[in-house]
Amino acid sequence: MTYTPSIRQDIPAVNADKAVNIDRMIDKWTLNIEQSRAFRIIAEHSLEKKGRPLRMFLGGQGGTGKSHVINTLRAYFHERNQKRRFRLASYTGVAARNISGMTLHAALLLNHRGRRVNDDGNQSKSNRDLVSMWQGVDYLSIDEVSMVGTKLLVQISTAL
Repeated sequence: MTYTPSIRQDIPAVNADKAVNIDRMIDKWTLNIEQSRAFRIIAEHSLEKKGRPLRMFLGGQGGTGKSHVINTLRAYFHERNQKRRFRLASYTGVAARNISGMTLHAALLLNHRGRRVNDDGNQSKSNRDLVSMWQGVDYLSIDEVSMVGTKLLVQISTAL
């Protein structure tokens, strides 16, 4: 069995056969060094059997390729027939539409007051709906996260 080195030491190396797919995606999407590092961290993490939760911030000025990395990740999960594992959301409806995602409020079944209830006020049904909606989702990418306040971040953490 051949192994390929990982960029970060705390992420174990993966089987080279699986890494070929990662390298192919990096080449296909022409990611630069920093973009490929971010992509590889998430892609390698997705190959772990029971990996630790991955909390990662992908930042940078406009035009640095953050969206390019996100689009590469979307394509990666799609090609692996695992597109359900990767969810995109944003604070505003315009940003959500631009990334073909959903608003955080819709993703977490929150009303504008931050309460999680459905139309008839049944909170337990709303909780079941939320669990069902997030079944099989392993990665959440929040676009324009700088617009998200601490209160909503707590609600996101609580919901997930």
